[in-house]
Amino acid sequence: MADIIDLRKIRIADSSELRKRGLMEGTVKLIEDDIRALGTGSQGEALLAFKEGVIYALVKLFRPDRKNCRAHIEFVFTNDANADTQSGIVDEVLKYCFLDQYYHKVTVICNHGNEGLERILTGAGFMQEAVLRDEVRLKNGFEDAGLYAMLSYEYPKYNICFVPFERGVAMVSGGSDYVNSVKLYHYGQHLDDPFAYNIAGSLGLLDSNGGLSRNDDGRYNLEDEQLKYIPDELSKAYVELKEYFESMRAGFDINVKFSTGTTFQKKVWNALKEIPYGVTASYEDIALVLTDGDLKEARKITRAVGAACSDNPVAIIIPCHRVIGKDGSIVGYAAGIDIKDYLLLHESFTAVTPLISREG
Repeated sequence: MADIIDLRKIRIADSSELRKRGLMEGTVKLIEDDIRALGTGSQGEALLAFKEGVIYALVKLFRPDRKNCRAHIEFVFTNDANADTQSGIVDEVLKYCFLDQYYHKVTVICNHGNEGLERILTGAGFMQEAVLRDEVRLKNGFEDAGLYAMLSYEYPKYNICFVPFERGVAMVSGGSDYVNSVKLYHYGQHLDDPFAYNIAGSLGLLDSNGGLSRNDDGRYNLEDEQLKYIPDELSKAYVELKEYFESMRAGFDINVKFSTGTTFQKKVWNALKEIPYGVTASYEDIALVLTDGDLKEARKITRAVGAACSDNPVAIIIPCHRVIGKDGSIVGYAAGIDIKDYLLLHESFTAVTPLISREG
């Protein structure tokens, strides 16, 4: 099990401990003055990395531009921070930069003599972007250093891919062993997630108004070589959803992780997975499943079932689009009734026509 690394912003009260741990030098007053400068600077911030309550690193983040789309990271590790601890800290800082602060690009400078940090950076997914001449001062002169960089769409722990279909785009989020979000957008619609917006912009998937562009030129298509650079389960989800929209797949073999949701909502979402391809069910039908066929109790929770369907975080894979009104009407879909109608027609046609390939 990987060590749990905690990050928090630096405080004046940390001065003595930072001096004791060898992360800052000078008198306590001088360190306090440095902390004030780090904590109030408009161009950056300083974080402390903890493991089991012990400080193992001081992390400085510098924002070189007003738009805050990139950050330069400086790591200062304690002498007893081993390679695993340093690697865990780098991973946690990347998560903070990309998923909490929504930077698109992060950089780190590593002098050529620091082979340990170089291995950790490349292991985390950084690529060397440049060689900086005389970048690091030594006692006897200067030394060249490597500039290592990572873009948001290269983040290997958690990422996003986009799968186009006739009416719009499926935005899929996940990591190496799970998918936790599938959202459906119309072409031209703006993304509400800053991390996703950064990735879409970098991949050339936004139109002149900042909305999702159409797929007329196949710009959303990912080749096998490109799929190697996104997390494994996310890559698998891209392939399977693409096959679904191309009528080559009727089921999914994707590990879904619910990152949000109440116990009741998760019961509803798991019940939705049992609705077969090309088949529809009513909200009351789902409620009956949850109440073991007790019609009286089912009617009490039917409205709550509808609300849970609306909050489904993993569209299509958890097929809430297959749930319709008791009278057969197509109602209640977060992505829009037109997309729900499209999905039902897509499945009803291929359900009575042999799929191009067998079901997943």
